[in-house]
Amino acid sequence: MSTSRPAVFDLAGDIDDTGYAAIQALDGTPIRVEQWNNEASWDSIRHYALGLGDDNPLFCDPGYAHRTPYGAVLAPPTFPFTAFDGAVGAGLPGVQPIYAGTAWRFRRRLRRNELIRASARFGPVQRLSGGTASDMIIQTALCRYEDAAGGLIAEADARTFRIPRRRASTGLAYQPRETQEYSDDELDAIRKEAAAEFRRGSAELTGVAPGDVIPAVIKGPIGRIDMTAYYAGCPGSPGYKSVEMAAKYRTWAVTDPGRLPSNYDPSYFAERVLPSIGHQDAEAARELGMPGAYNNGPQRVGWFAHCVTNWMGDSAFLSRLEVRLRRPEIFGDVIRIGGTVTAVDRTGPCPRVGISLQARNQHGERTAEGTAEILLDDYGRLSGPE
Repeated sequence: MSTSRPAVFDLAGDIDDTGYAAIQALDGTPIRVEQWNNEASWDSIRHYALGLGDDNPLFCDPGYAHRTPYGAVLAPPTFPFTAFDGAVGAGLPGVQPIYAGTAWRFRRRLRRNELIRASARFGPVQRLSGGTASDMIIQTALCRYEDAAGGLIAEADARTFRIPRRRASTGLAYQPRETQEYSDDELDAIRKEAAAEFRRGSAELTGVAPGDVIPAVIKGPIGRIDMTAYYAGCPGSPGYKSVEMAAKYRTWAVTDPGRLPSNYDPSYFAERVLPSIGHQDAEAARELGMPGAYNNGPQRVGWFAHCVTNWMGDSAFLSRLEVRLRRPEIFGDVIRIGGTVTAVDRTGPCPRVGISLQARNQHGERTAEGTAEILLDDYGRLSGPE
């Protein structure tokens, strides 16, 4: 009698032309969004910030924030992820959704106690071939985040890879990788480096020039607790449902799929084990084709914003952030995210600073890259409604 463990996932399909044409036809279609957070309360802001590992007092300490010209706690720039993160898994049953990155355009700062309304529509899809999967698709969700009066807070073009799983003929094929182990001395050095992160705070950002270094934030060694802390602030996938709610979603996937958020195909909820468990379980992740249990894509985008907001301080404004995820970061990895100033434009009413960013793991491998634009706003018009 075989003692091998049965496959975790019931579906492992290839991308066929009919399925690809079906999701191409979704371009421009509104997405039925299921929001998690609807309000930027102090607790929801703080839980999200701390889930990123960011204890910036502008986000977490009302006493500090009230003494700033804003007079209130602000949300981290990527807080709208907690309303809706733009992950798309519609169509193509058994083809795994994996977050690919985001292009953010921030219009203004978001203050404590503001309502937030997320909407989205399906954007273009692109079929391509990669080094770890011979056939894949990038799906796009064009997201918009507004306040209670309909004013624009931010927009985001969220990208999701659709990649066949390891058992498919064109499946994802990362080699399994064991969790990195560290000596006590190595762990002590990592923790000291992380705890000593640079934060400009209330000091004004002045004298910026191309070539200036953006000090790195350090994340890790990442593990299950880090994922739990992040999901306390930003659950992400609609698949994160508990007990009775999980049972209801599985039932609706068969009996009433119209009740489900439209960015995920009903087959996602009909799986024996929901695919998002790969963020917690190494064996499940390897069956998907990943090297081990891996972190969350929007979480990584938030880490990039953490690096930038540490450097720019309270008075500057992050107007654009684009992050492209290149390879998985798995449990045990230590990630450093930093960058350099690439350009400074002082011709407009607000000087603009261009930044290039990279994430690298403990092996020196580039796991993600990005760009950002900062406005030297000096507590000006982008602070939000009075």
